[in-house]
Amino acid sequence: MIELSSTSAFTLYLGITLGLILGIWVYHHLSSRRTKISILDQELLVCEYCQCAYLSNRGLAVTQCPQCHSYNKPKNN
Repeated sequence: MIELSSTSAFTLYLGITLGLILGIWVYHHLSSRRTKISILDQELLVCEYCQCAYLSNRGLAVTQCPQCHSYNKPKNN
């Protein structure tokens, strides 16, 4: 049988626990980096009638509000 002092056992337990937590954090960090949403082709619009904010594709002359279904023209800056 392997003899292990209490200090060595605690150090080994602490190292394994911290290594496991670090591994979970790295996995979560790398997986969340892959799932970024790119909204470069969309713009934020506000409905003229119900004031609902929604995303719409850039370049459309007329958009439809997803809440009240009324048609809106994007304001040109």
